[in-house]
Amino acid sequence: MGALLIRLYKNFEVILSACFLSITVGVVILNVILRYVFDGGLFWIEEVATTAFLWSVFIGSAAAYKRKMHIGIDLITKLFPERVREVISSVINLLMAVINGYGCYLSILMINANKLKRTPVLDVPAMYINLAITVGFGLMTIHSIQFLITEGILLVRGRRDLPRMSS
Repeated sequence: MGALLIRLYKNFEVILSACFLSITVGVVILNVILRYVFDGGLFWIEEVATTAFLWSVFIGSAAAYKRKMHIGIDLITKLFPERVREVISSVINLLMAVINGYGCYLSILMINANKLKRTPVLDVPAMYINLAITVGFGLMTIHSIQFLITEGILLVRGRRDLPRMSS
């Protein structure tokens, strides 16, 4: 039981994103069947599909970032020695923490600015839809900070092995 909970915790972004993507695909297929077989679809399915897709994208983006699966440009960094690459990686992680944190902050401002807005079809508060952006950027900020701390510790420990420069 404990191993299962650990696996669920380590993969919760992937599982959650897959659930939202499954909802998106399921309701779209349902609407296609209803529209072409029974000559009428459900009016609310488009809004549900769009919302589920939005959640899938932002949670999935955080899952990909956690596993370092986003496309990166490492052509220039491969020209440098290993120690310089580690420093560049730490600087990039710091920048990503700042950028993702700022994205999270901006999404909170967006939610506050639109807190009274409701969706046109389902009439639910739009903040539940826009919250996907905050959750996605928040998770990426947390992962950026984790990477920064982990690589910072490795960088500091590795410096003990470096030869000292004479003055």
